[in-house]
Amino acid sequence: MSNVHNRVPWINLAIGIMTIIAPYALGSSDAATKWSLVITGIVIGIVAIIELAMDAQNHRVAYWPVINILAGIWLLVSTSMAAGSVAVIWNDVVLGVAAIITAIVALSYDRIGVESGTHQMTR
Repeated sequence: MSNVHNRVPWINLAIGIMTIIAPYALGSSDAATKWSLVITGIVIGIVAIIELAMDAQNHRVAYWPVINILAGIWLLVSTSMAAGSVAVIWNDVVLGVAAIITAIVALSYDRIGVESGTHQMTR
């Protein structure tokens, strides 16, 4: 079970990187959209790196995935800022949903790990 959970932060790191490079790769000309995506991608990436570090020490903190849920929700909400760029809007929707799903998966693995005693939860 723990081996599958180790993949979730790596997926989140990839989502963070894709979020950072998306406005440049998709040609967004709006500065607010670029900054929103870059900052959101950095947040997702940092949370993923922290989750990897915590997992390496066999400690889990339940609130890190919640931060990714909020970042995913922000990606969905920020589509209203990406006026005129259909590619950026779809990118925000897909990456936002992916961030939310991986965070929910991480939370479910944390709960399973706690119930089975395989992870230590720190608060």
